[in-house]
Amino acid sequence: EMKSNPQLHLHNSYSAGSFLSPPVFGREYCGRSTELARLLEIPSRIEWLRISTSIRLQCVDDDSERGVNTAQRVEAVFVSGRGGSGKSHLVQKCGEFLSKQGWLVAGEKFQRGLEHNSQGVVCSLLDKLVKQLVRMKNGSVHKDVEYSNNVAKMLESSFDSSSLSSLMWYLPSIQNLIEGTNSVKRTSFVETNLTHWQLVFLVTRFVQSLLKMDRPIMLTLDDFQ
Repeated sequence: EMKSNPQLHLHNSYSAGSFLSPPVFGREYCGRSTELARLLEIPSRIEWLRISTSIRLQCVDDDSERGVNTAQRVEAVFVSGRGGSGKSHLVQKCGEFLSKQGWLVAGEKFQRGLEHNSQGVVCSLLDKLVKQLVRMKNGSVHKDVEYSNNVAKMLESSFDSSSLSSLMWYLPSIQNLIEGTNSVKRTSFVETNLTHWQLVFLVTRFVQSLLKMDRPIMLTLDDFQ
Protein backbone atom coordinates (compact mmCIF):
# COMPACT_ATOMS: atom_id res chain seq x y z
CA GLU A 1 0.00 0.00 0.00
CA MET A 2 2.79 2.47 0.90
CA LYS A 3 4.63 1.57 -2.30
CA SER A 4 1.62 1.95 -4.57
CA ASN A 5 0.22 5.06 -2.84
CA PRO A 6 3.13 6.87 -1.15
CA GLN A 7 1.23 10.16 -1.08
CA LEU A 8 -1.11 8.67 1.51
CA HIS A 9 1.60 7.71 3.97
CA LEU A 10 4.89 9.53 3.44
CA HIS A 11 5.72 12.72 5.26
CA ASN A 12 6.68 15.70 3.13
CA SER A 13 10.36 16.15 3.91
CA TYR A 14 10.23 19.77 2.76
CA SER A 15 7.80 20.83 5.47
CA ALA A 16 9.03 22.32 8.72
CA GLY A 17 9.53 20.15 11.78
CA SER A 18 10.88 16.71 12.55
CA PHE A 19 9.56 13.56 10.92
CA LEU A 20 8.84 12.21 14.39
CA SER A 21 7.00 15.30 15.58
CA PRO A 22 3.23 14.93 15.99
CA PRO A 23 1.08 16.04 13.05
CA VAL A 24 0.04 19.68 13.17
CA PHE A 25 -3.02 20.84 11.27
CA GLY A 26 -2.00 23.14 8.44
CA ARG A 27 1.49 21.69 8.02
CA GLU A 28 1.99 20.35 4.55
CA TYR A 29 1.94 16.60 4.05
CA CYS A 30 2.13 14.74 0.78
CA GLY A 31 -1.34 13.99 -0.47
CA ARG A 32 -3.07 16.26 2.03
CA SER A 33 -2.90 19.81 0.66
CA THR A 34 -5.69 19.25 -1.86
CA GLU A 35 -7.96 17.57 0.67
CA LEU A 36 -7.37 20.27 3.27
CA ALA A 37 -8.06 23.01 0.77
CA ARG A 38 -11.32 21.38 -0.32
CA LEU A 39 -12.46 20.88 3.28
CA LEU A 40 -11.63 24.41 4.39
CA GLU A 41 -13.11 25.93 1.26
CA ILE A 42 -16.60 25.21 2.58
CA PRO A 43 -16.34 26.89 6.02
CA SER A 44 -14.49 29.78 4.34
CA ARG A 45 -17.39 30.23 1.95
CA ILE A 46 -19.92 30.05 4.78
CA GLU A 47 -18.01 32.66 6.79
CA TRP A 48 -17.81 34.96 3.78
CA LEU A 49 -21.56 34.65 3.21
CA ARG A 50 -22.27 35.37 6.88
CA ILE A 51 -20.17 38.54 6.79
CA SER A 52 -21.45 39.77 3.44
CA THR A 53 -25.09 39.15 4.38
CA SER A 54 -24.61 40.87 7.73
CA ILE A 55 -23.27 43.94 5.94
CA ARG A 56 -26.14 43.86 3.44
CA LEU A 57 -28.77 43.65 6.20
CA GLN A 58 -27.28 46.71 7.85
CA CYS A 59 -27.97 48.64 4.66
CA VAL A 60 -31.64 47.71 4.20
CA ASP A 61 -34.78 48.95 5.90
CA ASP A 62 -37.01 45.98 5.09
CA ASP A 63 -37.73 44.20 8.38
CA SER A 64 -38.59 40.98 6.54
CA GLU A 65 -35.07 40.81 5.11
CA ARG A 66 -33.58 41.28 8.56
CA GLY A 67 -34.96 37.88 9.47
CA VAL A 68 -32.53 36.25 7.07
CA ASN A 69 -29.70 34.43 8.83
CA THR A 70 -26.78 33.08 6.84
CA ALA A 71 -26.05 30.58 9.60
CA GLN A 72 -29.00 28.61 8.21
CA ARG A 73 -26.94 27.62 5.19
CA VAL A 74 -26.31 23.87 5.37
CA GLU A 75 -23.74 21.91 3.40
CA ALA A 76 -22.82 18.22 3.49
CA VAL A 77 -19.38 16.82 2.77
CA PHE A 78 -18.48 13.15 2.28
CA VAL A 79 -14.87 12.12 2.90
CA SER A 80 -14.08 8.71 1.46
CA GLY A 81 -10.96 6.65 0.98
CA ARG A 82 -9.18 3.45 1.88
CA GLY A 83 -9.09 2.22 5.45
CA GLY A 84 -6.23 3.69 7.45
CA SER A 85 -5.56 6.51 5.00
CA GLY A 86 -6.24 9.21 7.62
CA LYS A 87 -9.82 10.27 6.87
CA SER A 88 -10.90 10.52 10.50
CA HIS A 89 -7.71 12.30 11.52
CA LEU A 90 -8.11 14.82 8.71
CA VAL A 91 -11.69 15.66 9.67
CA GLN A 92 -10.80 15.75 13.38
CA LYS A 93 -8.02 18.27 12.85
CA CYS A 94 -10.27 20.35 10.64
CA GLY A 95 -12.85 20.39 13.47
CA GLU A 96 -10.22 21.39 16.04
CA PHE A 97 -9.14 24.26 13.82
CA LEU A 98 -12.71 25.51 13.29
CA SER A 99 -13.45 25.19 17.00
CA LYS A 100 -10.68 27.69 17.68
CA GLN A 101 -12.35 30.02 15.18
CA GLY A 102 -15.57 30.00 17.20
CA TRP A 103 -17.45 27.18 15.49
CA LEU A 104 -19.50 24.66 17.44
CA VAL A 105 -18.06 21.23 16.66
CA ALA A 106 -19.36 17.79 17.63
CA GLY A 107 -18.82 14.30 16.25
CA GLU A 108 -20.06 10.75 16.67
CA LYS A 109 -19.08 7.40 15.23
CA PHE A 110 -21.01 4.41 13.96
CA GLN A 111 -19.93 1.13 15.50
CA ARG A 112 -18.94 -1.39 12.87
CA GLY A 113 -20.50 -4.82 12.98
CA LEU A 114 -23.25 -3.80 15.40
CA GLU A 115 -26.93 -3.59 14.65
CA HIS A 116 -27.75 -0.48 12.64
CA ASN A 117 -28.84 2.31 15.00
CA SER A 118 -28.78 5.58 13.10
CA GLN A 119 -31.36 7.10 15.46
CA GLY A 120 -29.19 6.51 18.50
CA VAL A 121 -26.05 7.79 16.76
CA VAL A 122 -27.72 11.02 15.58
CA CYS A 123 -29.28 11.68 18.98
CA SER A 124 -25.92 11.05 20.66
CA LEU A 125 -24.29 13.48 18.21
CA LEU A 126 -26.80 16.23 18.96
CA ASP A 127 -26.61 15.59 22.70
CA LYS A 128 -22.84 16.09 22.52
CA LEU A 129 -23.53 19.41 20.88
CA VAL A 130 -25.85 20.36 23.74
CA LYS A 131 -23.21 19.31 26.28
CA GLN A 132 -20.81 21.73 24.61
CA LEU A 133 -23.40 24.48 25.03
CA VAL A 134 -23.74 23.57 28.71
CA ARG A 135 -19.97 23.88 29.17
CA MET A 136 -20.09 27.26 27.46
CA LYS A 137 -22.94 28.35 29.72
CA ASN A 138 -20.95 27.41 32.83
CA GLY A 139 -17.72 28.93 31.51
CA SER A 140 -16.16 32.35 31.96
CA VAL A 141 -16.19 33.63 28.38
CA HIS A 142 -18.92 36.27 28.23
CA LYS A 143 -19.84 35.81 24.56
CA ASP A 144 -20.11 32.02 25.03
CA VAL A 145 -22.31 32.42 28.12
CA GLU A 146 -24.51 34.90 26.29
CA TYR A 147 -24.77 32.65 23.24
CA SER A 148 -25.71 29.53 25.23
CA ASN A 149 -28.33 31.48 27.18
CA ASN A 150 -29.79 32.77 23.92
CA VAL A 151 -29.95 29.20 22.60
CA ALA A 152 -31.78 28.13 25.75
CA LYS A 153 -34.31 30.93 25.29
CA MET A 154 -34.74 30.00 21.66
CA LEU A 155 -35.47 26.38 22.55
CA GLU A 156 -37.98 27.41 25.19
CA SER A 157 -39.80 29.56 22.67
CA SER A 158 -39.67 26.91 19.92
CA PHE A 159 -41.20 24.03 21.90
CA ASP A 160 -44.19 23.64 24.14
CA SER A 161 -43.75 21.86 27.47
CA SER A 162 -44.82 18.45 26.18
CA SER A 163 -42.61 18.56 23.07
CA LEU A 164 -39.61 19.77 25.06
CA SER A 165 -40.10 17.00 27.59
CA SER A 166 -40.25 14.40 24.82
CA LEU A 167 -37.14 15.80 23.17
CA MET A 168 -35.23 15.68 26.46
CA TRP A 169 -35.81 11.95 26.59
CA TYR A 170 -33.58 11.63 23.53
CA LEU A 171 -31.32 14.64 24.24
CA PRO A 172 -31.09 14.63 28.06
CA SER A 173 -28.44 17.37 28.23
CA ILE A 174 -31.08 19.92 27.23
CA GLN A 175 -32.27 19.78 30.83
CA ASN A 176 -28.90 21.17 31.95
CA LEU A 177 -28.99 23.88 29.33
CA ILE A 178 -32.41 25.39 29.86
CA GLU A 179 -33.07 27.12 33.13
CA GLY A 180 -36.29 26.11 34.82
CA THR A 181 -36.51 22.70 33.17
CA ASN A 182 -36.72 21.04 36.56
CA SER A 183 -40.44 21.74 36.27
CA VAL A 184 -40.49 20.00 32.89
CA LYS A 185 -40.16 16.44 34.05
CA ARG A 186 -39.06 13.77 31.64
CA THR A 187 -42.12 11.67 30.87
CA SER A 188 -42.19 7.90 31.03
CA PHE A 189 -40.75 5.78 28.26
CA VAL A 190 -44.20 4.77 27.07
CA GLU A 191 -45.29 8.39 26.71
CA THR A 192 -42.11 9.36 24.88
CA ASN A 193 -42.03 6.34 22.61
CA LEU A 194 -42.38 8.61 19.60
CA THR A 195 -42.92 7.40 16.09
CA HIS A 196 -40.06 7.84 13.67
CA TRP A 197 -41.62 10.88 12.03
CA GLN A 198 -42.52 12.49 15.37
CA LEU A 199 -38.90 12.26 16.42
CA VAL A 200 -37.73 13.56 13.04
CA PHE A 201 -40.05 16.54 13.46
CA LEU A 202 -38.70 17.38 16.94
CA VAL A 203 -35.06 16.91 15.98
CA THR A 204 -35.54 19.01 12.84
CA ARG A 205 -37.08 21.82 14.85
CA PHE A 206 -34.22 21.57 17.36
CA VAL A 207 -31.61 21.89 14.60
CA GLN A 208 -33.53 24.75 12.99
CA SER A 209 -33.55 26.57 16.34
CA LEU A 210 -29.76 26.28 16.55
CA LEU A 211 -29.32 27.45 12.98
CA LYS A 212 -31.25 30.62 13.76
CA MET A 213 -28.40 31.63 16.04
CA ASP A 214 -25.46 33.42 14.45
CA ARG A 215 -22.81 30.79 15.05
CA PRO A 216 -21.64 28.18 12.52
CA ILE A 217 -21.77 24.49 13.41
CA MET A 218 -19.78 21.48 12.21
CA LEU A 219 -21.22 18.01 12.83
CA THR A 220 -19.36 14.85 11.82
CA LEU A 221 -20.40 11.21 11.52
CA ASP A 222 -17.51 8.76 11.29
CA ASP A 223 -17.81 5.37 9.55
CA PHE A 224 -21.14 6.49 8.13
CA GLN A 225 -23.51 3.56 7.53
